[in-house]
Amino acid sequence: MFRKKITPVYDRLMKRTYIPLDKTKCWEWTGPVNNAGYGMIKEDSSIDVKMVTVHRVSARHHGMDITKEINHTCMNKRCVNPDHLVYGNAKDRAGRIMEKYGSDWHIPEETYKECPHCHQKSYYTWFSRKHKHCYPGMMNKYSKYLRNKV
Repeated sequence: MFRKKITPVYDRLMKRTYIPLDKTKCWEWTGPVNNAGYGMIKEDSSIDVKMVTVHRVSARHHGMDITKEINHTCMNKRCVNPDHLVYGNAKDRAGRIMEKYGSDWHIPEETYKECPHCHQKSYYTWFSRKHKHCYPGMMNKYSKYLRNKV
């Protein structure tokens, strides 16, 4: 019987990572990502195979304790550069975001949008349940759009 050779997870991670010439910049993960945008890779384990985030694999390989929360100083979810990974919590992360983007980082540029169905201006997007009276119409318009796309 032939056994499949198991490549260590960090070696597989580095095969799918783009490292720029300037090593101080982000090392971009080019593989699959989860719904939150973090890079994911299968961890090779003889007992259980599970998906883990790539920045945690990189941190573990470079001697960081992965039982603690690990943050990106670059705020790039796909970055695996060990120089960009630090211990921290939500408060530290919020401080870095405020420092980089300012206090109004979460406010959209265009706060009021027009509903294409009833043409009312609203703080919410047009596909919101706030417009309960025109929501079925929007769904019909959207499904027609999808049918025409295919």
